[in-house]
Amino acid sequence: MFRLYKYNFKAICLVIFSVFTALSVHADRVARILYYGASKTAPKSSFVYTGKGDSFSLEKPQEVSLERHNFSESFDLARGAISLGFLPEKLSEDELFPALAPSVSIPKGWKKVLILVFEDLSNPIMPIRLKAIDASEDVFGPGELLFINYSEASIFGLVGDKKLLLKPQTTVLVSDPVKKKGSYKVKLDSVQETIETRQWLLRQSWRHEPDVRRVVFVFPLPAPRVAKLYTTPIRGF
Repeated sequence: MFRLYKYNFKAICLVIFSVFTALSVHADRVARILYYGASKTAPKSSFVYTGKGDSFSLEKPQEVSLERHNFSESFDLARGAISLGFLPEKLSEDELFPALAPSVSIPKGWKKVLILVFEDLSNPIMPIRLKAIDASEDVFGPGELLFINYSEASIFGLVGDKKLLLKPQTTVLVSDPVKKKGSYKVKLDSVQETIETRQWLLRQSWRHEPDVRRVVFVFPLPAPRVAKLYTTPIRGF
């Protein structure tokens, strides 16, 4: 009887250890999150659970801030291909992770991840939806600008020394808009379908910092305007 108990105890411990190892966080794999344009009633934080596919571990959820204007502080991610599930409150030990909770998949090879939050009033668990972006240094590195277009207009013009053509619902990465650290001109217009719809969009001076990533969002606006730009720097990531 003692031997059988001892064997079962070791087996259980091995299973628990294997699950914990598979979902253990890795200090070199991190994410940051942004909820730009959130309403006053939108959630300001979330408990993030880690899982594989549709199954989530209830162990050690991380509470993260859903920042409004800049990406949050980094939080650690587990190794491998994982899913992140978001809940407004921490689950008790006897609760199951709700199947309809908002979630996002993170592929195995992504070392640094940006997560964008959007409103989704149709979700009964938490009124958000999520989009993940690979910000690993070999994909989106220091000194580069990632343009993300959520509008139905094409954006074109000059970003420093580089030409930009950003089509609707696409992304474009701009590397080193100027060769040296300092200011540069940004001249952008928008167009919808035909050149006759061309509109002035932006005339500004931006500063190039070789050690800083920047994300540039293009959001739609009601007519007669077409779109607006919002840019946020990412430091120490």
